[in-house]
Amino acid sequence: MTATIARYYIDERTGCIAVRDHTKDSEMEPGLHANTTGVIRYWHGELRTEKCAKCGHAISAGWRISDDAKRAAEELCDELNASNKVPVT
Repeated sequence: MTATIARYYIDERTGCIAVRDHTKDSEMEPGLHANTTGVIRYWHGELRTEKCAKCGHAISAGWRISDDAKRAAEELCDELNASNKVPVT
């Protein structure tokens, strides 16, 4: 019996999330962008800011991916995987 993995998967990194296709992955592209090989759909997060405790100016508080984007990625991934599997070798 051959084990299988889902063909489509969620790739979440700092500041972005995407649904990708295992059959089109490329080790030559270590980053994640809308035009990365194998990306089916891409969402970019937002840079959050907070006030500096000392001076009150806005400072970076890191990247945030919205819950809506995460939910949309999960739904798309589940929908695409409903009938698509790739054998694991």
